Amino acid sequence: MPRTNDDAPASPRDDAQIDHRWGERIRCKAHVRFSTGTGITGAGKIRDISSSGAFIETSAELPVEVQLDLFILGNESAHEVVETTAMIVRVERGGIAVEWCSTPPRSICSAMGCSVPCAEPVPANQK
Repeated sequence: MPRTNDDAPASPRDDAQIDHRWGERIRCKAHVRFSTGTGITGAGKIRDISSSGAFIETSAELPVEVQLDLFILGNESAHEVVETTAMIVRVERGGIAVEWCSTPPRSICSAMGCSVPCAEPVPANQK
């Protein structure tokens, strides 16, 4: 468990607040479809994406630590679908945070072939 200082262990609540994603977060408008191994399916939209994960806006009720098969459909200019897997690491009202289990060898945007960029860096105060 991570420590908040050298003397005291972090509480479980402190651990829940740590963001494990790395890499620059980029705003995204890609639509996604997903399914779990237990038969739950749904759809959503990626709010922001990084090299290690994404936040997906969805109304589906999903638990933490469930693996998803994701089909990233892209924005209105994409001509490829990216298939990947991700693990749900956080659930919030309005969506889920996922970490990639596998990612394409190129960026997801270039793998989808988006010709109209929808991405912009997320300001540090909005992460």
